[in-house]
This record gives sequence, structure tokens and C-alpha cells, in this order.
Amino acid sequence: MASSTFIRVTPLDQQTVIYTATDQLLQQVIDLLQHIPDDDAYTRPSTVMPGGTIGKHIRHVYDHFHLLLSGNPTLSHQQQRHEDDTWTVDFDARSRDQPMERDRREATYCFRDMQNKFKEIEDKIPLDTPVRLAATIDPSSNVPRAMFNSSYDRELWYCCMHAIHHYAAIKAICIENNIPVTSDFGMAPSTTQHLQQQHRAKIAGHL
Repeated sequence: MASSTFIRVTPLDQQTVIYTATDQLLQQVIDLLQHIPDDDAYTRPSTVMPGGTIGKHIRHVYDHFHLLLSGNPTLSHQQQRHEDDTWTVDFDARSRDQPMERDRREATYCFRDMQNKFKEIEDKIPLDTPVRLAATIDPSSNVPRAMFNSSYDRELWYCCMHAIHHYAAIKAICIENNIPVTSDFGMAPSTTQHLQQQHRAKIAGHL
């Protein structure tokens, strides 16, 4: 039976990996926006994904990263502070019908600004910082919103995976409108890893 090899990942390694992944995901949108010919294509309703537009999906992705950081009392520069202030994230409190849904330049600015924000806090906020997550479980019930214990790194990675999910939808709309998009856009890391393993196995089989 083959022995398993475990690679010890240090907190610094994990920090580098997750922030690099975040920056690259934000950059993917910035790069894509340069290939969308005009705001008409950016806001054109999809027929394969009814109700969806490239702009709406991009705004939705941005909202999650924004809400994660804005929930931090220090980062959001709240004027009133309380002893029980905690980092509370509410991904349901999204802003809809924002300018970046309709304007590619505004979207580019917002994503570049988000990149800069993460670079500014990378060495200032520990990844294991506790986070309280607020969520609507059943909108038809009278039960108060549920609260979950989480951490900054867990919710940041959720934002990354959530972004990839919507990138896949954006890719479908781009293909529908003949907008060039890279093959790995909207592809989960595990899928990329699987394809790389298959490619290496195929090469090894021909040696």
C-alpha cells in the first residue's frame, strides 16, 4: 500500500495562497471587461440565462467581497463603536441596480479598488479572525435571522468560490454574444487540478 505524503502548510503560506487567488479572481474580471465591446453588450439580457446580464453578475460578485470587508467595524470606519462590536457579515444586504451593472468603466474602477483594499489589509488582519455570519434561512417565518460562527479566511474563500460560480454564468453569456473569454474563466481550482493531472497522465502514457 502506497504511503501518503502530507505537506505542512504554514499560516504564511496559506495567507499568500488565498490573497493571491483573490487578486487573480478580481483581475480576471478587469481583463474580461477590456474585451467587452460596449456597454450595450455588457447589459444585454441573456437568452440562455433569462434575466441575467454580464453586468448584473459582475456586480453580484463584487457585492460579496465588499460586504465581507464592510462588515469589519475598523475597515468600515464606523463612527459609533460599542464594546460588543464584532465583525458581522451579511451577504443578503446586497445593493442592486448599481452604476457598475451598466458601466464597464465603473466596474473596472470598483474591482481595481477592491484589489487595493485587500493588498492594504493583507498583513494587518489575521486570517483566523472570528466573523459572525448573518443569514436569512426562511423568509416566510418569524424566526430571527440565523447567526453562525465563522472566520475571515473561511468567508474570503467562500467569496472566491462564489465568484467562480458566477464567472461560469458570465462565460456562458459571453459565448452567447461572441465575446472572447479564456477557457479557464469560471473553472473551479479542483477542476483545473483534475485536468492538469489528466494531462500529465496522458503525457506519461506516451513516454
